[in-house]
Amino acid sequence: MNYTLNQLKIFLKIAELKSITKASESLHLTQPAVSIQLKNFQDQF
Repeated sequence: MNYTLNQLKIFLKIAELKSITKASESLHLTQPAVSIQLKNFQDQF
């Protein structure tokens, strides 16, 4: 498991808001960028 702090922040924000779109808005990132980071995070498990 070699995930980044950024990936953890994104994962926690998605869990908190229960929405990738809302998380991306909250983090000031695009939805595709958040989805890519989430996929990379999941691939490490």
